[in-house]
Amino acid sequence: MTPPGSEPYIVQWLLDTRLLWPVHRKDKLRDEVAELRTAASRALALLSESEQESVLKYYHVKDAKMSLASYLLKHLVIAKYCNVPWSKTTISRESNGKPCYISAADQPRIEFNVSHQAGLVTLISVIGGDGTINVVTDIVCANERLSHDYKYIEKNGFFEWIDMHGEVFADSEINHMKLSALGLDEVAPGKKLHGYGNDALSRCRWRNRQLDLVITDSEGKAEQLRIDSNKVIDAKIRRFYAMWCLRETYVKMTGEALLAPWLKDLEICDARSPTASEVHDMNSLERGETIDNHRIVFKGREVTNVHMELAALGPHYMVGGAVRLTENDKKLGLGPWKELDLEKDVLKIAESKS
Repeated sequence: MTPPGSEPYIVQWLLDTRLLWPVHRKDKLRDEVAELRTAASRALALLSESEQESVLKYYHVKDAKMSLASYLLKHLVIAKYCNVPWSKTTISRESNGKPCYISAADQPRIEFNVSHQAGLVTLISVIGGDGTINVVTDIVCANERLSHDYKYIEKNGFFEWIDMHGEVFADSEINHMKLSALGLDEVAPGKKLHGYGNDALSRCRWRNRQLDLVITDSEGKAEQLRIDSNKVIDAKIRRFYAMWCLRETYVKMTGEALLAPWLKDLEICDARSPTASEVHDMNSLERGETIDNHRIVFKGREVTNVHMELAALGPHYMVGGAVRLTENDKKLGLGPWKELDLEKDVLKIAESKS
């Protein structure tokens, strides 16, 4: 990441709200949200009245928490890098509705984008530059809807589950998610496939089955291996959410939604899911693999001015980040996502700038 200075640089933050601002379980979900007025009073006090109302309008407390964190991160990046009092970090909106901050003449330009999913909120920002650099982020949680995904797949099959989402993917991507080889490392680490094993994994579309494969051990000897198809389907589901995150990241950069009329003309080629770190704590956000070796093709032509990465966090989260550059900004790159501490990195700074 380019260090702060006269040149533009990128900031990448995340805030985990899953354990923040605990409230008591209540019969009515709206009552849980109402309790945030007390549980999160210190954080809410940093927002305007209209922003507080926006946070507290949600039906589920988890959504209200993510909305609150999103506001905090946007105000924080403005206060910290434009060096203005917290009360002056007014968030405006561009013509397309995207949140923005209008910098004064003596302040650096700043652009930011946020995303949230399953309790995590990410923010990416570019500080400085001439306003031609765009940055976006998106986040997915591969297991958030897993019970629903399993139910559909067990009834209809994995290929049909992919087809259900087909309107937002290019045809080449649909085929890739259905049939591209997984690689045995994703389901049986340390083994190598032999013969038609790759084809058996590629064509696997059902849960709760057994796959009999011929593999090669470390000494080159062939042996039989029986694999639970659930492991294969789980790997394919994770790849689907990786593809979803990459597409959403790119589409957000255009300012349009996943219903844009040109979606079928966009192809993310050779994409796979980043490998997660092995963790025992399911709440862990330990950094895993970051991938960027996919290609972006639009209407048959490769897109070369957008750099897009996908990072694994914990066992199930994947975070996308993208930067669109001009010819003069080729050295500006993405870095790791920094997890912020609410007390130290957010509240204390906010209150010191109030």
